[in-house]
Amino acid sequence: MKVELKKIRRALIIRHKAIGDIILVTAFIRALKKALPWAEIDMVVEPMGVEVLRGNPNISNIIVYEKNRLKKAPLGVKIRDTTAFYAGLAGRKYDIVFDLWGNLRTALMSFLTGAKARVGFNFRGRKYFYNIVVKPDEPPKYNAFYHMDLLKAIGIPDDGGKTDFFLDKEDEKYAENFYSSINVQSGESVIGLNPAGTWITKRWPEYKFAQLADIIIGSFKGKKIVIVWGPGEKPMAEKILSLITADKSVVFLAPPTTLKQLGAVIARMDAFVSNDGAPNHLATALDVPGVTVFGPTNYKSWVPAGNARHAEVHSKLACAPCDKMACPTAIECMNGIEAMEVFLKLEALLEAVKKG
Repeated sequence: MKVELKKIRRALIIRHKAIGDIILVTAFIRALKKALPWAEIDMVVEPMGVEVLRGNPNISNIIVYEKNRLKKAPLGVKIRDTTAFYAGLAGRKYDIVFDLWGNLRTALMSFLTGAKARVGFNFRGRKYFYNIVVKPDEPPKYNAFYHMDLLKAIGIPDDGGKTDFFLDKEDEKYAENFYSSINVQSGESVIGLNPAGTWITKRWPEYKFAQLADIIIGSFKGKKIVIVWGPGEKPMAEKILSLITADKSVVFLAPPTTLKQLGAVIARMDAFVSNDGAPNHLATALDVPGVTVFGPTNYKSWVPAGNARHAEVHSKLACAPCDKMACPTAIECMNGIEAMEVFLKLEALLEAVKKG
């Protein structure tokens, strides 16, 4: 099927969940908007994704899909609200829809929009819901580029792998007040640590983060450390603080934050050491130099290749990467990565950034 780009007035993107994944999709959104500056571009996300897109000038409308609420709702409410949701999509009369998630639910969602052009990957039975079917690349590549193949199928080039995350003045003021409260002066160096991870297998142990903090404090004079955390993650941050044996007066826990506020806190940092997850994608989008620690996930998919501001340390075990959320052993891929290895990568990163 040939798509006449000039005739597209409304486009829909479906990528409804996972904060980090939605951040990575912002490169796709920007490329689409650059090719169709006159078009309205909407995106379907679950409530968790709204804050990722808020303030993004390339998005016209954020359409919230309340899957979790609908799952728990009484049958009558579920039928009524689900029908209203799909009727609302159909009523927007999209010219083209891109399914970037590609499960049965989103494939059906794309079909029920009634869009003339429906673009998706050739995943098993889901491909029958699209009329522009694309075969994905097999080798791992940075995920910001992964979905660009759907654009190339209709003649739109990518716009690079730079991801976007937009802060407003209130978010920046919140971060400024926090740094003022811990006496971080303008121009003073801050290194961030993120011990969290959606899967337990993606978490470098707290005691390793504490060891890294000890090395940083002993090696970098004048730098302060901020440990970030999200909902339900504060105990991990507190554990790291309790295990640090060096001068704790330069180590601080971040305050409670929204996603935007967390972004503003990270944006002020000189470097960010993180497990694979949403916060490291935030740092990348904000162009904060970072070192990401990888075990079960493939660094080639989640770190921009060739970007000197974003480094990684990954397990050399034969079983890694496995992409498993549970491990039959003792998560050796993460436990086997030493603090000094991460520090040396951090030190080299800071030196490279300093040289420009």
